Amino acid sequence: MGYKAGVRTITIQFAEGHQYYGAEARVRGMTLGEYWAATGLDGGEGEDTAASMDRFSQRLVSWNLEDDDGKPIPATAEGMQSADQGLIRSLQSAWLQALIGVHTNDPLPQSSPSGEPSLVESIPTEALSESLAS
Repeated sequence: MGYKAGVRTITIQFAEGHQYYGAEARVRGMTLGEYWAATGLDGGEGEDTAASMDRFSQRLVSWNLEDDDGKPIPATAEGMQSADQGLIRSLQSAWLQALIGVHTNDPLPQSSPSGEPSLVESIPTEALSESLAS
């Protein structure tokens, strides 16, 4: 039985205190070939801002955005055009960040370690230099 390696869906949420806290979107990722083409790693030019926004709109699965009257804004290219450009650009930027690593607005889980110093004693640089020279 093989592993089904479908393209993942990324959930974008902004941390408490962020100006768009509460906005949430689900966006499909990309295949490696699409990623290489989008970034130019395939030897091409890569995508400009308009092409990147278009790709984001094509990958958008859902979101919780509403207009001023409380009506849902469709998760489509047309819906994107009726929403605040700063919010849409932030969602798109967070999606790109999630594709290349970690979404900077994702809060760390409560179980995340505090990043205390290592218990391993540091090796003095003189001792390291002497061992490398021999």
